[in-house]
Amino acid sequence: MISSTDTVIVGAGPYGLSTSTYLTEAGVPHQILGHPMHAWKYFTPPGMLLRSEAFASNLYAPWAGYTVEDFCRHNRMEYKPVGLHLPVETFVDYGQWFQSELVGHVRPVELSSLCRKDGYFRLGLSDGSTLVARRVVLSLGLKSFGQAPSALRTVPKPYVLHSGDFGDLMWSKGKEIIIVGGGQSAIGLAALMSEVGARVRLLVRGDAVNWSREPRTSSGLVSRLLRARVGLGRGWDSNRPWLLAMSYLLSEYPATFHKLSLAQRQRILETSWGPSGAWWLRNRVEGKLEISTQTEVRSAEVRNGRIVIEVDSANRTFALSADHVVLATGFKVDMARHPFMSSEILSSLSLIDGSPSLTSNFETSVRDLYVLGPAAAMSFGPALRFIYGARYAVPHVSRHIAARFKQEAGRFETPPQAITPELANGRAGGSLHARSVLQAAEHNAE
Repeated sequence: MISSTDTVIVGAGPYGLSTSTYLTEAGVPHQILGHPMHAWKYFTPPGMLLRSEAFASNLYAPWAGYTVEDFCRHNRMEYKPVGLHLPVETFVDYGQWFQSELVGHVRPVELSSLCRKDGYFRLGLSDGSTLVARRVVLSLGLKSFGQAPSALRTVPKPYVLHSGDFGDLMWSKGKEIIIVGGGQSAIGLAALMSEVGARVRLLVRGDAVNWSREPRTSSGLVSRLLRARVGLGRGWDSNRPWLLAMSYLLSEYPATFHKLSLAQRQRILETSWGPSGAWWLRNRVEGKLEISTQTEVRSAEVRNGRIVIEVDSANRTFALSADHVVLATGFKVDMARHPFMSSEILSSLSLIDGSPSLTSNFETSVRDLYVLGPAAAMSFGPALRFIYGARYAVPHVSRHIAARFKQEAGRFETPPQAITPELANGRAGGSLHARSVLQAAEHNAE
């Protein structure tokens, strides 16, 4: 079956769901593909706490009443904009509530192929159908971009796993686990695995674990006001005024980052906000599991059903054996690692070390192809690695798409229609406001 629409949003996480609400309000016919909050629900361990503060963990809509605070009030749950320590389970429930209220038209399918022909995008879907669209918004996370040290890249699963490969951690109970990494993901996993009964050892590349300090509350009025608004993750202000000011600027004004030179942008991304652990994790790992610093994995092999790695640490070399090695070594954007991307589109993309070079409207060098979320960080800064980045990105890209939709709608003898009868029936969900706006958009498109 072939259907068509104006815009397709690929990904039903915070960025994708938020974008759908704004396109609905703007009257742009569109479809959104994916399983709502899928990565957060199935590939984030239960019990993990969001590093972002509650005020910086909202999904965004052009209508009031759909923030984390609104969700907590609706469910009679405690809410604090700062210091709430939001569990991932609560965040998933919030995202699914947002989706059920506002984005009832999600198609739970995966994108199998994406190519461009005659000025349109052709999308092959996992259910065997084909979708034709004028525009595509890629709002995917980091799942495809996990990094691995060279010594461990060829070791098969399940001996070597990436931190993004699993959700529930009960499988690790009673196992010997080596976790490689010194950032929030590594330390959070180490704490959770240890607490479910795994024997954990943490290998950190740096001289020590870089712990963020507990935010002070009496460091001056300006610092307190800025700290209350910085959306780049709890503890990243480090109580240093200059870094606090930079965090505020980059979280509130990503366009400022976009105007910097490439060298300046790369330097900020590479040298600012390095791997660190939130201050509230410290007492859950120190003294409770073994932490080795100044480490580098030199080699690895599987012996008798276990993985054995050779580690350099502080001018000595030693071997470690475990049931599994878990890599929490970060992510590196590489658009070529999206399996659905056609070679024609890839060759037309302007890339910076794998990241797409984006215009001020989040458009790639391929006309009408947009990128949101972590893959946009090279162009718009570290805020795009966080949920909070959607606060700027989603309204901005939606306005651009809406303007282009209005400009181009009359240029085609038969504009692609947004809704087949089957899809229209599938859009019955959502709030009354969202449904009425969507119905009006569909009527205008016909």
